[in-house]
Amino acid sequence: MVVRVMCMLLVCLWATFARSELVGNWDFGTGSLAAVESLPGVALQYLPATPIYQAAGGTPNPPSLEFASPQAFGIQPLGSATTPVMRMPDMRGRGAATGLMTSFPPLANGTLPGGGAATKLNRFTLVMDVLLPAAEFSELPNYLALFQPRGNADAALFVRKPTRQFGAAVAYGGLVQPDSWHRMALVMALDNPTNVPRYETYLDGTKVGEIIWDDIVVDSPRNEELKNRDLIPDGAWSIAALADTSPLLPADLAGFFTLNDNSSELGVYYVANMQFQSVALSGSQIAALGGPAAGPIPVPEPGGLLLVAAAATGLITLTSGRSRLRTRARPT
Repeated sequence: MVVRVMCMLLVCLWATFARSELVGNWDFGTGSLAAVESLPGVALQYLPATPIYQAAGGTPNPPSLEFASPQAFGIQPLGSATTPVMRMPDMRGRGAATGLMTSFPPLANGTLPGGGAATKLNRFTLVMDVLLPAAEFSELPNYLALFQPRGNADAALFVRKPTRQFGAAVAYGGLVQPDSWHRMALVMALDNPTNVPRYETYLDGTKVGEIIWDDIVVDSPRNEELKNRDLIPDGAWSIAALADTSPLLPADLAGFFTLNDNSSELGVYYVANMQFQSVALSGSQIAALGGPAAGPIPVPEPGGLLLVAAAATGLITLTSGRSRLRTRARPT
C-alpha cells in the first residue's frame, strides 16, 4: 500500500513536470485562437488584427482569418465534416507581419559551447495538422512557409512546392500530398553535439529529414549562415525575445511566428490544431502521435518513469526486488 501511494505521488509530480514543458496546445475546432491548454501568459494572435501589421508595411483591408467546417470550405474533412478548422488566407504581398504570432514569458534551455547556460529557447517541438490546397502547388512562390523563429528573417520550415517535400535548407524530405491532411512536426535541439541531429522533421509520425552540424558543407553563403548563425545554441533558429524581431514588439515576451515569412513565401493554409513544447521530443514520442486527427494533439508521455506510472495505475504490481506484469480485466 505504501509503495502504491508513493508511486501515485511520483506520477503526479512527473505529470506536472511533463505538462510544464507544454507551452501551448490549440484546437482550432473551437473556432478561435484560444489555447485549450497553455502556460500562463501564452497568446496566439493573427497579426493583421494587431497594430504590428500596418507598422510592418501591411496593406489596407487585409482578409480575415476564417474558422468553418471542411464541408463549408470544400476540403477533405478531418474527423467530422462539420468540425471547424482554420483557414489562413493568401497574404502574399501584404507585408512582413501577416501570419500568426505566438507569444509567452521568456523561456530558456540548452547549454552554450563553453558550458554556460543558454539565454534563449534552444530545444523545442512544433506539431501542426495542415492541409495545403492543390492550387497552391501550381502557383508561385515555390515555397510555403510554416515556422519562423524571427519575424524579420527567413522561415525555418517550409513545404517546397516543386518537389512537394517538407523541411528547410539541406533537409527536405517526405511527400506532401495536395488536398490532404498531414501531421507536420519540427524538433529543434540546437545544443546537441555536433555529430547528431540538431534539426529534425517528421511527416505523419515518420522522420523525413535532419541536419547534423558536422555534415553541413560550407559551399555557399546560405550554408555558411546555416552552420554559423542558425544551427547553433542561441542562434537565429532559437526562440528569443520578440524585440529581437522588431523594436515594435515587446522585449519582455518571447515568441515565434507561423504561416509567416519575411519575403512573402505564403499561400492558403488550412490548419486543424497546433502544439508547441519547450522540449525536443524523441522520434518515438513523435511516432506515437501518429497522423493527423481532429481535436487537440495529444501531449506525449514523458520517456521516464513509465514503469512507475504503470505501477500506480495497477498495470504492474511492484514487489520487493522485482516487478511483474499484471493484466487488468476489461469491464464487461
